[in-house]
Amino acid sequence: MIELAVLGLLKEQDLHGYELRKRLGELPGGRSTISFGSLYPALNRLERGGMVKAVEASTRTDRRAPSSGSLVGELAAFKARHLPTSGGRSKKVYGLTAAGATHLVDLLTDPQPSDERTFAMKVAFCRHLTTAQRLELFERRRAELLARVAERRRGPERTLDRYVRMLREREDANLSNDLVWLERLIADENQQVEENPT
Repeated sequence: MIELAVLGLLKEQDLHGYELRKRLGELPGGRSTISFGSLYPALNRLERGGMVKAVEASTRTDRRAPSSGSLVGELAAFKARHLPTSGGRSKKVYGLTAAGATHLVDLLTDPQPSDERTFAMKVAFCRHLTTAQRLELFERRRAELLARVAERRRGPERTLDRYVRMLREREDANLSNDLVWLERLIADENQQVEENPT
């Protein structure tokens, strides 16, 4: 899931590790905190695999100098922001390669069943898919959920205590809500096809 999220974010723009970590935490499927200990190994794997590229960017030009109020101070601040600097610490900025863009689509269209978080991540970046690929993603998920509902109905009738029964009711309600939501997504995609035939 972390590779899917990293590639999806880098598809939009080049980012350094700190900004990537921050944006990963803001994604709907990535609410849990992603540590630098898991992010940087993933970035290294992707870089070794040719999925991402690294570019050096000086941190000195990234920082805005405080306003001094004097002409000399403002000129110094301008130079600090706009002229190349030598030395200083650099941040590694990551960008997506053509192979990474292809791998992103492969991850988004992977037919293997997804857990809740991975599916949410796929939906967050499904704008990078064709309409047909999005429809396939949503319809496959609907089939997975319908199979889950059927399996629950086939399950043996057991005497459950009231708390386990309430948890099952909650799971059933979540499944029903997810199916309604997926039906809406599928209907919206089909409407887009009708309105914009290619």
